[in-house]
Amino acid sequence: MVKKTAEEKGRKPPSYEEKVGRLEEILTRLDDSETPIDELASDVKEGARLILELNRKLRAVEFEVLEAFKELEKEGAARGADASAEEPAEDYTEDGEEEDDEAEDKTGR
Repeated sequence: MVKKTAEEKGRKPPSYEEKVGRLEEILTRLDDSETPIDELASDVKEGARLILELNRKLRAVEFEVLEAFKELEKEGAARGADASAEEPAEDYTEDGEEEDDEAEDKTGR
């Protein structure tokens, strides 16, 4: 018999957080010495499946984040290259006179 996925049944697949919650439930059951051995076996299988799914999701998200940072670095490097190719803008005071890079002290020396 072929099992249908949540999407095939018309339901939204469980979120990462929901899967973590289910894994925590399973771990609690595994700690319970009163749980029948047959249920423990199925819980271990489900727990192993959830761990694999959660790890896949984490790796996928890590990849997406790293790619986003690479894109930002490329953008920053490109902007940096553009800025260094241009002449630096001269600084002017509010009255329109060119501003000195070195500030004169108030005595005029």
